[in-house]
Amino acid sequence: MSKKANSMTRRRILFAAAVLGVGAFVIVAGRLFQLQVLNYEFYEEKAIAQQTKDTTIEPMRGTVYDCNMKPLAISASVEMVTLEPRKIADDEQAQIISQNLAEILDMDYETVYAKASKTDSAYEVIKRGVEKEVADEVRQFKSDYNEKIKEYNEGKPEDQQKEAITSIYMAPDTKRYYPFGNFAAQVLGFVGSDNQGLAGIEAKYDSYLTGTPGRAIRATNANGEEMPFDYEMYYEAEDGNDIILTIDEVIQHYLEKNLEIAAYDNNTQNQVAGIVMDVDTGAILGMATKGDFDPNDPFTITDEQKAQELAAITDEEEHSEKRNEILQAQWRNKAVTDTYDPGSTFKILTASMALEEKAITVDSTFYCPGYRMVEGWPQPIKCWYYPRAHGSQNLYQAIQNSCNPAFIDIGQAVGAKTFLEYYKAFGLDEPTGIDLPSEGKSIFHSEEQFLSNKVDLATASFGQNFQISPLQLITAVSAVANGGNLMKPYIVKEILDSDGNIVESTEPTVVRQVISEETSELMCDILETVVSEGTGKNAYVAGYHIAGKTGTSEKKAKQAETGRNDLRISSFIAFAPADDPQVAVLVILDEPTVQPVTGGITAAPVIRRIMSDILPYLGVEPTYTAEELEEKDVSVPEVIGMTKTEAESALSKVDLDYRVVGDGDTVTDQLPSYGSAIPGGSQVVLYMGAGKPTEPVQVPDVTGLSVSAARAQLERAGLYMKGSGAVSSSGNVVASKQNITGTAAMGTVVTVEFTDLDQRAE
Repeated sequence: MSKKANSMTRRRILFAAAVLGVGAFVIVAGRLFQLQVLNYEFYEEKAIAQQTKDTTIEPMRGTVYDCNMKPLAISASVEMVTLEPRKIADDEQAQIISQNLAEILDMDYETVYAKASKTDSAYEVIKRGVEKEVADEVRQFKSDYNEKIKEYNEGKPEDQQKEAITSIYMAPDTKRYYPFGNFAAQVLGFVGSDNQGLAGIEAKYDSYLTGTPGRAIRATNANGEEMPFDYEMYYEAEDGNDIILTIDEVIQHYLEKNLEIAAYDNNTQNQVAGIVMDVDTGAILGMATKGDFDPNDPFTITDEQKAQELAAITDEEEHSEKRNEILQAQWRNKAVTDTYDPGSTFKILTASMALEEKAITVDSTFYCPGYRMVEGWPQPIKCWYYPRAHGSQNLYQAIQNSCNPAFIDIGQAVGAKTFLEYYKAFGLDEPTGIDLPSEGKSIFHSEEQFLSNKVDLATASFGQNFQISPLQLITAVSAVANGGNLMKPYIVKEILDSDGNIVESTEPTVVRQVISEETSELMCDILETVVSEGTGKNAYVAGYHIAGKTGTSEKKAKQAETGRNDLRISSFIAFAPADDPQVAVLVILDEPTVQPVTGGITAAPVIRRIMSDILPYLGVEPTYTAEELEEKDVSVPEVIGMTKTEAESALSKVDLDYRVVGDGDTVTDQLPSYGSAIPGGSQVVLYMGAGKPTEPVQVPDVTGLSVSAARAQLERAGLYMKGSGAVSSSGNVVASKQNITGTAAMGTVVTVEFTDLDQRAE
């Protein structure tokens, strides 16, 4: 081969080598560019994951307090069980770990095993919120297992030895507690297993309560083991903010106690609800729904009947849907979320708008034949009193009697256009904007239909055929009570940071003035007579001026669905003192079954009990009439050792009568004993030489008896009666409830509630 040919061959080889070299360089450079530039973050994360262990430090969730700083929802330090699956030796060890953790932590084996099988994972949360006692069981399992492995490995060749468990870790965690159990359950809500708010205040203010997690980043060696603390970076967690509610724990307890009694006494089928509001500010002092649940265990169904119905469903999908439906109903805050026909409680607003517009005056008269015919409707629209009739009435009487025909006339006098304007002015066409989740939205006729249909105006005038929420109603009625100002309701008073500094504060907000002070004062006066003389007599509390209105509404949609025409909502709204309103209370009983179902008989006694509890607590001083003073409790003086004349004088000073047993010169014993509280005018037994009986006596059942008959029967048994409710009413008053049955010591005071059965109004 010639030199020329060899030279050409070399050049070709060199050229090919150069091309291949450049090509290889381009490929390598491209790959490096992809790895180091395009996928930099991806591989950086993988490298960091291999070289470090990053642990999240959970912050302490903020505390929820009542207005007096009593904790209602708190977080406590617990532990979290985590797993580092990449350190698990083999599948056998994964199964052992999964089986034991599942048993100790009360979890499903498959759930734990699925996490243990992620062999490339450095961090898996097995369970959060683990109490120390349970966490110690996990530690003990790990210790016991590793001790057995140590014994097993002794004397065995290295290739036959088993590895100890190094993959289980415990980390600090927090757990939510509700110290009062089911107290204010629907208001507070609850959190999930990850401490995220799922309902109520917990959900609405989750971003404030949660806080900011911290991090602990520790370097690891080639075996994945943690390096010394010199290689650690620690970022402290920032605890969540605290929430101070307007709820008063004492008032809330009074509200819940009396709602539970009402639900039981009336065998209510679809929960009861109540709200207590400061009429001047819109602050919610109490809010409750019964039945309820325990936020510490929110996924347990508390209604036994519904739990049994659920247990009978065998289809898995149907079972799941039904369970979710029951839980959602259990968690729902009925006072805020649900809407209903307000019934005759709405007559407060109808009368207020009519007086404000001067469509009527206190001198207006209304005639009730027991019904009213309205253009556009072929049937008579009946009064609750039908087939009886109220006849001729003035405004006070029409409201006291809760007369539907009178309010149809009042609504017509106002006119549809003006009625609709006031409906909106009272805030009933939109949510109130309260700081709670899932507020219900009212349902009203379309404007076009309402302005052209006299029947819709007629029924709306007495609170039927439209729906509002309980919160909307009490907010509107509070405007009637407070001088005419519609206030925005609120339930969070302040938000504090972890150092106690105020982050946010809620001030009372006037939305608008709806009626004048003059109209407000007149309505307060009229509504007080509803309780003292009208259909609300069963809400009467001696010594206190209470204004209010009864309400009974039909559940027409459910009646049509079920074919039952006895489904009712019984309600009562009241505020006090009538001459200087401070607090409003609304009570709703959904589907009570104990007849008769009316606002005056079913709901009014509940209001009476609530007002009897909260007005003294709020410092409202009672002012008694002469008749009330006779029934007022007095303290029995000490008369033992006195002569008959001296004892008579001491007893007369506190308005107590007496009778004598025995013929001695001085009082040797007395009944009741010194310091006992008994009604004024009661008779004290003076034992003069004779022995006082010590055996307990049988307490007679006085339910269904009149006031005088009940008192007489109890006195014959050696007992005293304290009457409450419609004691002084002139109607058909009978004892409806007594606080003591069975036997009692002679001289015991038995509290008897009386109901005026003539008050069968809405």
